[in-house]
Amino acid sequence: MTIPVSVDWDEIIAVSRTTLTTHLWAAPPLRRGSPIHDQAFGAFRELRADLARFLPWFSHPRVSVPELRPPTDSETFWNFDLLDPFVEDFMAACEGRPAVANFATIPAWMFGAQAAVPDDPDEAVWDYEQGNELRDPSCTEVADYFYRVASWYIAGGFHDELGTWHSSGHRYRFAYWEVLCEPDLRGLTPQQYVRLYDAVVDRLRPLDPQMKFVGLSLTHKYGDPEYFWAFLDPANHRGGAAPDAFSYHFYAHPETVDPILAQDAAPFSHWRDIFFAQADGFLAQVQLIDSIRRRIAPDTKTFINEVGTFPADVLNPQPDIAPEYWALSAAVQSYFWARLLTMGIHVVGIAEFMDYPGMIPGVTLIDWDTGEPNARYHALHTLLRHFAPGDALVGTAVGEPGVPDYRVHVQGFVKPDGSRKLLIINKTRERLDLRVGPHAVAVGPYAVDVLRVTDGSLVSPPA
Repeated sequence: MTIPVSVDWDEIIAVSRTTLTTHLWAAPPLRRGSPIHDQAFGAFRELRADLARFLPWFSHPRVSVPELRPPTDSETFWNFDLLDPFVEDFMAACEGRPAVANFATIPAWMFGAQAAVPDDPDEAVWDYEQGNELRDPSCTEVADYFYRVASWYIAGGFHDELGTWHSSGHRYRFAYWEVLCEPDLRGLTPQQYVRLYDAVVDRLRPLDPQMKFVGLSLTHKYGDPEYFWAFLDPANHRGGAAPDAFSYHFYAHPETVDPILAQDAAPFSHWRDIFFAQADGFLAQVQLIDSIRRRIAPDTKTFINEVGTFPADVLNPQPDIAPEYWALSAAVQSYFWARLLTMGIHVVGIAEFMDYPGMIPGVTLIDWDTGEPNARYHALHTLLRHFAPGDALVGTAVGEPGVPDYRVHVQGFVKPDGSRKLLIINKTRERLDLRVGPHAVAVGPYAVDVLRVTDGSLVSPPA
């Protein structure tokens, strides 16, 4: 049965202001000398994405925390040897495009914790982030730490706690600096986070007056709306100014209690329904969150900068991921982005560029063994090549009049040059036949395709 698609090219329902991007963390397979290093960074460079985000994660503190030990009266312990190559390769691959920095991990000793850090920098440490009460509740110590990290990369170096100069030679510029990542996960209250955010921003702002700041970076659990009310309210910030931007995350995932064995997870045949239902549910949350923003901080930008899906066994070192999963995940992330365009979200980041078995492999955009792009990467690349801020979204209907067909998501676009394109996302594992004006279009399972309306040609990512 052919599904009819009707487009009113004169009915503009929204104009996109959304930057589509991704983020990269300091994953061990991206280390220089890795068999996939060159292939991986070549694929990252090929995306040509603005506002790509660099996030060295707490799971590998020997890389992500350049001051693992507290200073003494006679010695400090700063070391960027492991972190620098990742930053240098990331910034080189950005090729001068605006980037977002998030050096998110606070040294454990600033919370009075004694976290064991293995000698092997590639060994994950899941309990590094302990406690939620800083030993310096004024946040000055934390702000000074991030000031020195930022100075290393922005200002060519810094003076340490004893007044000794450490030279880096780096003079990078970041469009945004994001303060922490998922502070709700470690138990910081909204009030604690706002206090810490202000301390860091006040300390870093003189380094580059043009650099802006992103706050919150909340998990996909989105459990406490007080985070949004507390952070967005200008009255809660020093100087009474609203934040430049705030961020939060979304991952669709099969319901599971055991993150390693996933013995209680729904069967894969149900994941399609679960993923798209969760996406629709989260889109309703986005509308609620955006209503808060519009009410109290209308000029603050929204970054949903981690978007993806999890398989059931997120930490399994030998994951069992169905081949069909990657195309399903690509369809979910593309559908979520397409729906967010109409809401005026400023940044959508597809997570994440590189992951591997034992480290949430289902969110990777490239193969962890070869560095070759997968279906998620190809869908992202296709959207980046064909759509951009400034595109007009036009009225589009799928199905017979009064009987919408939800198996496929279709959206018409008019480019600034007047050309017309149609985004087609098949939300099923079946082939679907569409009729768009004079054009007959066949789309494969979980396809993310672009129809050039002028000539009726269909652009499909590689299989």
